[in-house]
Amino acid sequence: MKQKILISSANGIVMKSLITELKKNFYVIGIDIDNNGDAKNYCDEFYLSPPGNSKTFLTFINKLSTKVKFIFLFVDEEILNVNLNRNKLKKLKDKIILSNYKTIDICLNKKKFFLYFKNSNIKIPTDKYSPLMVAKPIYGRGGANIYKIKNKNEFLFYKKKKDYLVQKFIDGTEYTVDCLFDHKGKLIFNLPRKRLLHKGVSIIGKIVQDKKISKFVDDIAKHLTFYGPINVQLIKDNNNKIWLIEINPRLSGSIEFSIKAGFNPLLYFKSKKDKFKIKYGLILKRYFQISI
Repeated sequence: MKQKILISSANGIVMKSLITELKKNFYVIGIDIDNNGDAKNYCDEFYLSPPGNSKTFLTFINKLSTKVKFIFLFVDEEILNVNLNRNKLKKLKDKIILSNYKTIDICLNKKKFFLYFKNSNIKIPTDKYSPLMVAKPIYGRGGANIYKIKNKNEFLFYKKKKDYLVQKFIDGTEYTVDCLFDHKGKLIFNLPRKRLLHKGVSIIGKIVQDKKISKFVDDIAKHLTFYGPINVQLIKDNNNKIWLIEINPRLSGSIEFSIKAGFNPLLYFKSKKDKFKIKYGLILKRYFQISI
């Protein structure tokens, strides 16, 4: 019998391919606040969820937890809500796969994240004025509401906004690194993926083996304690220097790229699998079909 897991945001634009892949090894129960998507067709079970930032979400997730072995949350609002109410979810501490309170609190607030790393040995883009900068909402994901700043007036405008962080724009190659940590915060495995194209509804990425990036991730783990699957966003600039952009303390939306390449971090929770045979050099493409 397949182990039952719960996956949130099941109707998300990237989730059909991911859940289809996960169903090869797991019985997948999906939840989402949207009842109009196709998740009810490709999940083994589907449930309509209350908003992730609501009190009723905590009651809902508590009730559903009796059906599953593990819970993996994809939505930042859900993770923040659970993080703030861990005392109400003590019975679920072994089921919800999340890093500790401090790590979640820092990683999901871009300003706290910047301040935490700015004086460390980890390179992170400065917040001091330079000719080209970006303004990012403190709470945000998927590149939404990010603006390029082209002059000092724009810089000063966003610098004053409490809900925004302003940083130097780093020109270079983007990488997503899917990582897996054990319950003691030890890095079990990491797999970098170079972004070759991200335009409209298509994404092309290449699985790479990069010792410098792997060491960089290992160094990050000396500053924060992680548990479970997370993803790290990096940029390698034109001088081959690596810059930390953000850390998402959860599975990445494009985790199926890593799964296709041989790294399925969820198998660790099923059978303690910690060795993975990787197809390095594999180029993966994702195309979305948009219904209007």
